[in-house]
Amino acid sequence: MEEDDEVHPIFTKDPDEWMQYVYKQVSIMLQDGKEYCGIVYTVDPVSETFVLVNFVDDKMKTDLIFKHATSSITILNDNVELNKSKLDRLFRPDGHHNWTDEELKSRLQLLKSWLLKNRLPVEVDGELLHVAGALVVQPPYNPENCISTNEIILGKIQGLIKNMPSDQHSW
Repeated sequence: MEEDDEVHPIFTKDPDEWMQYVYKQVSIMLQDGKEYCGIVYTVDPVSETFVLVNFVDDKMKTDLIFKHATSSITILNDNVELNKSKLDRLFRPDGHHNWTDEELKSRLQLLKSWLLKNRLPVEVDGELLHVAGALVVQPPYNPENCISTNEIILGKIQGLIKNMPSDQHSW
């Protein structure tokens, strides 16, 4: 590698540097003096582009802010929980039920019981259900909320959740 070659920031920047902005309301000042304010939905680590979301009159507006045009970023509001739930609801498929915290906790416990009944090792980590160290089930704990790199385990656990007896669950 020659001395003039630059290493892309994705190889040198700590992901926590990007994550410090996610779900927070920020003000981004551009080099041309223009200012954008909004809630950061995500930051693309490759292009270093910020996705800002604003809510105006029950409508959503998004802006893409490219890092190369940015001169400064200021956090205006760091109420992550309020912004996270608001944004996550936007990007869920139609017909998605807005579960209360109690409903989600109940669903988590019912699924955990079902999996334990089927002799699978289960651990709860916050709102995530880890199964056999090879699969994670995210809220609202349906078969399509399973994540695994092992297709066989994924299919088996999804099938087990689909076949959970109706007296075992309330959904």
